[in-house]
Amino acid sequence: MSGGPYPWSGGTGQPSPQRISFADCRVLVVDDSKFNREILHRFLAWVGIGRVEFAADGQQGLAMLEARGADLVLVDVDMPVMNGLEMCRRIRSNPSWSDLPVLMQTSPASDPAGVNCFDAGASDIIAKPINPGECMARVRLHLEKQFFLRNLADFHRRLESDLRLARSMQLSLIPDFRRLAAVGARHGLSIEGHFEPSDELGGDFWTLFELGKGKVGFLVADFSGHGISAAINTFRFHTLIERINPMDYAPADWLTMLNRPLKDLLPVGQFATCFYAVIDPVEGSLSYAAAGAPSPLLLRDGTATLLDASGLMLGVSNTPLLTSDTLPFPRAARS
Repeated sequence: MSGGPYPWSGGTGQPSPQRISFADCRVLVVDDSKFNREILHRFLAWVGIGRVEFAADGQQGLAMLEARGADLVLVDVDMPVMNGLEMCRRIRSNPSWSDLPVLMQTSPASDPAGVNCFDAGASDIIAKPINPGECMARVRLHLEKQFFLRNLADFHRRLESDLRLARSMQLSLIPDFRRLAAVGARHGLSIEGHFEPSDELGGDFWTLFELGKGKVGFLVADFSGHGISAAINTFRFHTLIERINPMDYAPADWLTMLNRPLKDLLPVGQFATCFYAVIDPVEGSLSYAAAGAPSPLLLRDGTATLLDASGLMLGVSNTPLLTSDTLPFPRAARS
């Protein structure tokens, strides 16, 4: 029921990089005076409006708006059947027309401050007798404003779509519950995980590795910042992990190997906290290395212990200062 296709959308829903084309705009003039309609038609032609349609009262105007839409409505206040104030109220009651520019013609004598018009939902008022320059300027102003609003709305829709796609891609990097259950079953472990960024996108990342000889590695990283830039860093990190396999390295050695290219990839001022642990169910041990990460909680024999995960974050220095340790990890332990 909305006007369109809008002259700035190219008829495809995508914003055009070009300026608004007034020749493609559709303006609906609602006035019971044939003389006034002809005068307004002439003014609109001077602006360059290519499509002008007319209605003699508010009821007829609503029907035409419903059938063909408009990019702007010029409506007189005093008309038979349905006056301009009631027409404007009905326009604003329809969500599809909530941002449609409605310019009302009114006499200062009947509504000195235009209060009634604005209360009805008018975008602007044009005082009678109509000044040609003022009328044309207001029409141009509101059509151009609509041009920018529509382009902004189209941009937001595309951005939201891109963010949803990026979030889906980021979630695809995180092990799902099926993989956790399968890895746990193969190694006699109970593994659970939950991933929930604070924004649509974030710098959080975690994964696990089957390292051979019954060992399982767990990696948790958190890149500085939020949003798109932080999410891009998780993709960079995932690429590094694919390239530098942790299979044959102790935790501290592997994080050191990741740090070198990561420092070159990250912009100045960005970094990642990181915790990487290798559980050996056969030996009953847990070896880990950390780079400025939040302290993990280890439960053993009914006692909770905070592991030391301090150290220098990855991406800050060419030679990271990591915290590392090896601890007993009996089958009843949890982390």
